[in-house]
Amino acid sequence: MKRILIAFTIACAPAFAQQGSMPQMPNLEALFFKQFDSNQDDKVSKDEFLKPTIAQFDHMDRNKDGALDQAEVRAFNQEMQQRMQEMKQRMQQQTPQGMPRR
Repeated sequence: MKRILIAFTIACAPAFAQQGSMPQMPNLEALFFKQFDSNQDDKVSKDEFLKPTIAQFDHMDRNKDGALDQAEVRAFNQEMQQRMQEMKQRMQQQTPQGMPRR
């Protein structure tokens, strides 16, 4: 779900910058299948659905012990906050002159 929200945010950034108004909502079903339907059979299996979650867990498990401790979760949260801050800065840099920044 986080990956879908991040993809949505990234997809909308240029539209906000160019239009200055709310863009049309993307087809969330299409985004879902693009994200999860790795074999493109128009079905999402349990394995396909869990694959990003497993990859996320593996990314967070810095010491590769098969468990997440508080330090690993904290590090991941800090990483995500940094990414969101960078995304926000990129969006602000794309805002045309004369448009109010939030």
